[in-house]
Amino acid sequence: MERGALLAEVYQAARHQLISYVTRMVVRPAIAEEIVQQAALRLTESPRPPTDAEGTRAWLFRAATNLAIDHLRRHSTWREDVLLETQQLARRDEGFIAESRLLQGSPEMRAIAREHLAVCLACTLRASAPQHAAALLLAEVYGFTVPETADVLGASITQVKNWIQTARARLREKYAATCALVTKQGVCYQCVELSEFFNRRREDPLDGTARDVDARLAILREQREMALGPWHRIMMRLVDAVLGPRP
Repeated sequence: MERGALLAEVYQAARHQLISYVTRMVVRPAIAEEIVQQAALRLTESPRPPTDAEGTRAWLFRAATNLAIDHLRRHSTWREDVLLETQQLARRDEGFIAESRLLQGSPEMRAIAREHLAVCLACTLRASAPQHAAALLLAEVYGFTVPETADVLGASITQVKNWIQTARARLREKYAATCALVTKQGVCYQCVELSEFFNRRREDPLDGTARDVDARLAILREQREMALGPWHRIMMRLVDAVLGPRP
């Protein structure tokens, strides 16, 4: 296959996963889409691009990861309680409430609880160092082996293993403190509330699971080809308002 055609084919095949992955790194989907476009541009301009599909996919993830980490280092405005602040703002925003009501009962909202759980994990993961978050996502959601993840991140295998374990421990700590689905005494069960609002049923996305980090990562793996749904894209406007003007 001609080189340009190979690059285009691999990019199109990987694009949805790339956007999903970077969104889970930086949370804001518009920024994620820009980063993925920049990664693709760098691939076309590279003097020595990979010559096979597997290498090209890894190259794109490496470039997107580096761009995402650079973005996070430059713009460290994130706060750990951003989802709770967003929830409080949403309840006061009449325009947001009206837009949300238009989506009630629509097919796009059927899996809102599981989608919100995935968004919540991305927001919670922002409390970890970017390399730790990237290692966890690459190795446990996007199908890279630990050695491949080490290559993408320019790190040793031992470093990557440590980063993954550290990210897991951070997630367990945060969920034990805040998630009512885990302790029944936490402060947050937004995913269940959203299911009730949009679908008139209190769906627990962790029902039938061990309610641990692995159960949440399994849901992310199911959604690794998916962009944010329409309601979460609306919600991100409120996240922007909570965090301040977009960089």
